Amino acid sequence: MLVPAHAFLSGPAEDWKSLYNQGVTAIESDDLGSARLFLERANALQPNNPRVLLALASVYFKTGKGPRGLQKVQTLLGLRGLDFRTLMAAGQLLMGYGYLAKAAEAFKLAQKIAPATVERKPSPVYFAKLFADLLQESKQNQEAVEHLQRLVTSEPNDPGHSFRLILMLARTADFGRSYQEAQRALEKFPTDPQIVLGYALACYFTQHTDAAESAYLRLIQMEPESDQPYFALGNFYTDIGRFDEAAKDFGIAVSKDPRNYLNHYMHGVALFRLNQPVKATSELRKALELNPSHADSCFWLARIALRQGKTDEARVEFERTIKLEPKHIGAYYQLGLLYARAGEVVKSEEMFRIQRKL
Repeated sequence: MLVPAHAFLSGPAEDWKSLYNQGVTAIESDDLGSARLFLERANALQPNNPRVLLALASVYFKTGKGPRGLQKVQTLLGLRGLDFRTLMAAGQLLMGYGYLAKAAEAFKLAQKIAPATVERKPSPVYFAKLFADLLQESKQNQEAVEHLQRLVTSEPNDPGHSFRLILMLARTADFGRSYQEAQRALEKFPTDPQIVLGYALACYFTQHTDAAESAYLRLIQMEPESDQPYFALGNFYTDIGRFDEAAKDFGIAVSKDPRNYLNHYMHGVALFRLNQPVKATSELRKALELNPSHADSCFWLARIALRQGKTDEARVEFERTIKLEPKHIGAYYQLGLLYARAGEVVKSEEMFRIQRKL
């Protein structure tokens, strides 16, 4: 029997579970670019798998692709037989990114199949408070938007009002209106740096990537001696996976203001992603010199040590991370793996228990 030539070229079929696990691991390690690639491949193989849809939606939300994240959650909520935990996770994800009405839909579905008690409270009591909090937050957001709209109308020559309105609309996941307001404000205040920044953000959130990049470059031309435009552009390039350019701009930000620990931190992370561990370590240690309580710098130092096979050093830095930031999900996850490899089963299970709770 002849074997088709493509069988030798394509290799073994991809396993969606393996891709999913690699995607989740990448999320916990804050490597969102890799997470997206793994999870999109898993989703192609299992288009209606709740775990894959929820994880992929999370990555889209984290990387500013709100509409795509919402689409995945809507697909998820349309599936039959979802369990309580999945529905609650979907609602909390939507709530965290400002989609309050959609979050309420998910929570209502969860309420129908809820256990007798939720978080040690009777289910009716828990959901009554949850929906009350949602309603209150929704009202506060709407009142804030209306207040800013009145300020824009009554004080039309103050660009600060327009900038805050752009951000508030984005915060409430009303990205279309945020973009429209940004366009209007840019026409009126074309040389105001905060308006140009607001326009760049609104473009990014609505997938106008080229326009967003142009706006960030324009901001640099307007404030060439400030570190902030370079820092903002570096963040933008990081989000879209252009790490070479991100590292370059974070490096310029460092040169503009070497006293800002965040410049060193982001430069270090970008260098890590470019597989330059020595330079990355130097920058992260500089960030910690400037801000000894910065947990994320410890986390990335641990990841560098882990990549270099220095597991003891990695363990120390991960432990330092959770001491500085007791809610650092990624550090608990990594410690769970390290303890498991060392045969410390009890410690490993405790780390994973805390990580799941967070």
